[in-house]
Amino acid sequence: MPPFSQSATAKVFGIGLSRTGTKSLAYALHQMGIHIAHFPDDPVTFQELATGSFRFSILNALDGIADITVSSLYPQLDQYYPGSKFILTTRNKQDWLNSVEKHWAQYPCFNDPSRQKPEDRVHMAMRQLLCATVYGSYVFNRERASYIYDLHHLNVQTYFANRPNDLLLLDICGGDSWQKLCCFLQQPPLSDPFPNAREKTELISLMQTDRAIKSAALV
Repeated sequence: MPPFSQSATAKVFGIGLSRTGTKSLAYALHQMGIHIAHFPDDPVTFQELATGSFRFSILNALDGIADITVSSLYPQLDQYYPGSKFILTTRNKQDWLNSVEKHWAQYPCFNDPSRQKPEDRVHMAMRQLLCATVYGSYVFNRERASYIYDLHHLNVQTYFANRPNDLLLLDICGGDSWQKLCCFLQQPPLSDPFPNAREKTELISLMQTDRAIKSAALV
C-alpha cells in the first residue's frame, strides 16, 4: 500500500455519488498503484451488500472500492478498515443532475437493452438495490436526486469534520487533479495527464495489464 498510512488495514474508498468522476478517480488511483474496484458487480459482493456484510471479501485482494457501492457505507468501512482514506468526488450540482438524468434514461433499472444476457442478472440486481437504497427510487426524480446530493455531502463532511486528513473533496470535473490527490495520499504528483475515464471498459483494459488484478476479476 502507498505511504499514506502505517495501518495494515488501510484502504482507499471513493465515496462520491455516481457521475461525479468516480471512474476517473479509479483510473487515477490505478496509475498510482492503488488498485480499487469501481462498482463491483460480482455475485459475492452483491450477496454481501444485500445481507449487510460490509467488510467485502474483494478487499482481501484490492486496495479499495469506489462509486455508490460504498458511498453511504463510510462509517462502517471506517470502523472495519482503520487508517483508511476517503475521497468524496463532487461536481457542480446542476451538471450532475443533468448527467444522472441522462444516464438513468439510457440505462434503466429494469429492461435495460444493454443488459439482456444471463450473466447480467447480478449487475442488474446490484443496480436495482443501490438505486433503491441510495436514491429511494428506480427512476430519476430531480427533486429527490437534488436532496440526496445535498444530504450526502452534508453527512460525509459532518462525519469527518474533525478529521481533515482522512477526507478529500475532489472536483475532477471542475479541474482538480494530481496535485490535490497525490498530496492527500502522500505521493509525488504524476506527470501524465489526469485521466478522464468515461466508460468502464477503459478501467477493465487498465486492470488487465496487471496480472494479479486480472486474476481477481473484480472490476
